[in-house]
Amino acid sequence: MAITGLYANVFAAPDMKTSKAFFADWGLKKISDSRAGAVFQTSAGSRVMLRPPSSRLLPKPARDGMNFREMIWGVSSKSHLAKIRRELEKDREVTVDADGTIHCYDPAGIGLGFTLWKPKKNASQARTKMNSYDMTERLDQLSTFYDRATPIRMGHIGFVLPDIKAAEHFYRDRLGFWVSDRYAGGAAVFLRCAETSQHHNMFLIWSEAGNLRYHHTAYEVRDIHEVFGGGRAFDRKGWATEVGPGRHPVSSAYFWYFKNPCDGAVEYFADSDVATKNWKVHNYRINRFSEWHLVDGIPNPDDVRVRPSMSAAGKQ
Repeated sequence: MAITGLYANVFAAPDMKTSKAFFADWGLKKISDSRAGAVFQTSAGSRVMLRPPSSRLLPKPARDGMNFREMIWGVSSKSHLAKIRRELEKDREVTVDADGTIHCYDPAGIGLGFTLWKPKKNASQARTKMNSYDMTERLDQLSTFYDRATPIRMGHIGFVLPDIKAAEHFYRDRLGFWVSDRYAGGAAVFLRCAETSQHHNMFLIWSEAGNLRYHHTAYEVRDIHEVFGGGRAFDRKGWATEVGPGRHPVSSAYFWYFKNPCDGAVEYFADSDVATKNWKVHNYRINRFSEWHLVDGIPNPDDVRVRPSMSAAGKQ
């Protein structure tokens, strides 16, 4: 099905002013702003679309009070887009925009779209050069210190669902997603949108209580230093940490989650596993969110008392 990645998230934003400030501080570029809504973009072209809750342009919510309205996936060619449309039209209503973007709802009632999109490449966003015992990339120069994050692309999206078996069947068997890993007892499944991709592009969590909600979207940054530096900068802007920073044992990525004023959370991440057709699916017996994590961000260095011997180290 040649899906190229997660192209867009569409939100109803009850407080447009706060939501626009949030995504600007998050490191996205504002590319349009009008009474109809605002659009923000990562360097690779992934988008966040914000609209007033009263907008007729918004897809209906999957449940009452849900501000997340739609995820739109990129597709590599018109022929693949047509193939996806034919598959979806077998059992659900599909609408088509003037530019060919198709829209429908998945089995949980979540807005789902597909459009022609190829992520941009930005050579200037190279990771920090690293030095290690077996490799030297950085000679006679200081390393990079980030005073903000600049997300490259949306890596994955997560939902809490009452029926992840139906969702897995829909995305895997009908739209060509691949299973990367599973939590024990059917608690969650990690799916990727292509044979070769980051560990997962979709994370589905089972709700035993029958709840349905948008969980988060993850934004890839260059390296662990940008996760920490960008997270610290975002924290200093006054935005609240959801959890982190830390490291996932499933996908191996470093993370830092923040509360999204529209709905759910957003995540900075870096250094994810990459899976191919040779990846072995892990059926984990113990469901671990993290190898380690901080609960509520990193304390401000100015607020941490340093021992005299440490503070004077540079003067010796």
